[in-house]
Amino acid sequence: MKIAITGKGGVGKSTLSAALCRSFAELGYNVLAVDADPDANLALALGMDTGDASKIIPISEMKDLVEERTGAPSGTYGSTFKLNPKVDDIPERYATMFDGIKV
Repeated sequence: MKIAITGKGGVGKSTLSAALCRSFAELGYNVLAVDADPDANLALALGMDTGDASKIIPISEMKDLVEERTGAPSGTYGSTFKLNPKVDDIPERYATMFDGIKV
């Protein structure tokens, strides 16, 4: 199952996402929490301390990885790029475990 939460700023997306992640983890599900916001706060909403949360590299800063996977140079518009790049190895390489949730 995949759940995506979107909306304008300040409406509680991170809070709702954290609550869902915790609930599913408590029920025994494998949970991968992805915060694609450049101003990422999901790790903090999950209860991770600021020191550990600051070690998570935002996808918005992984320009080389994004370019490698999508084929589109950073900052280009109108280019052709892959809409479904290979991403299955990213959680193993970059995720941090916190209270049974991969963040």
